[in-house]
Amino acid sequence: MPKFSIVTVSYNAEKTIEDTIHSVQMQEGVELEHILIDGGSRDGTMAIVDRYQNKFAAIISERDKGIYDAMNKGAALAKGEFIGFLNADDYFASSNSLALLASALEKSDAAWGNVLQVDDEGVPKRLISGEWFKPSRMTLGLMPPHPSFYVRTSRVRAVGGFDHSYKIAGDFDLVRRLFRISGFTSCYVSELITIMRVGGVSTDGLTATRTSSAEILRSLTTNGEKIKPFCLNFRYLLRVVELIRGRLLSLSGQRFKPNADAE
Repeated sequence: MPKFSIVTVSYNAEKTIEDTIHSVQMQEGVELEHILIDGGSRDGTMAIVDRYQNKFAAIISERDKGIYDAMNKGAALAKGEFIGFLNADDYFASSNSLALLASALEKSDAAWGNVLQVDDEGVPKRLISGEWFKPSRMTLGLMPPHPSFYVRTSRVRAVGGFDHSYKIAGDFDLVRRLFRISGFTSCYVSELITIMRVGGVSTDGLTATRTSSAEILRSLTTNGEKIKPFCLNFRYLLRVVELIRGRLLSLSGQRFKPNADAE
C-alpha cells in the first residue's frame, strides 16, 4: 500500500478543525502522515491542534500569501508517495476513504472519487461526482473534485506546485498542468470520499463564481488552450444536476456528520 500525505490548511477554524483531525486518525488500512499548515489563526485553532501535536508529522502556523501558498508549504514537507488536501472544514466520508483510493493508485498517478457538500447538521446540499471529468473536458472548466483528489507527490513537484497568484482556481490550474505531463495516468473511483461543508472560499456566492470562471479562463488561455468563454457555462448546468442529486439524497433522510459513517 502507498503512503499518503494529508495536508490540512487552516485559518480560524476552531469550530471544525477537530472533526478534520479525527477523520484522518480514523482511516484504516493505509499508512499516512498528517501535515497542518495554519495561516496564523487568532482564535482557538492552535490550542486544539496542540492537543493532538503527536498525531502530526509537521505543524506550521504563520502568515501566508493565501491558501495555495499554504498548500505549497505542505507539499514541500510531504514524505508520502501520494498527496491530498483535506481542509479544516472538510472530513473523510468514512474510515476507509483512503483505502478505497489506495487500490486505484497502485496503477495510477492520480485518483479521485465523489464529494458531498453538507450544511452544519450534515444535511446533503450538493453531490459532486467525479464521473463527469475527463482530461479533454478541462476546456469546459471541469476538473476532479479537489477534496477527493490524490496524486503522486513527485508529479506535483515536477510541475512546480500551486500558482499562488490564483485566489480560487489554483487547484484547477494545478490539475490542468498535471494532465499535460506525458504518460500521466489517472483513475476515477465511484465512491464517496470526502464531505465538504458549505461556505468555503470556492463555494461562497456569486462573486466566487465569477472569480473562479475568470481564473479558469486565465489558466487555460495562458497555456495556449483555444477555447470560447461561453463553453465554461457548461459547469453551471452540471451544478444544477449536482444540487438536484444533493436534494434527493437529503430527502432520503441520510445525514453525514463528522466521525461517523452515513446515518
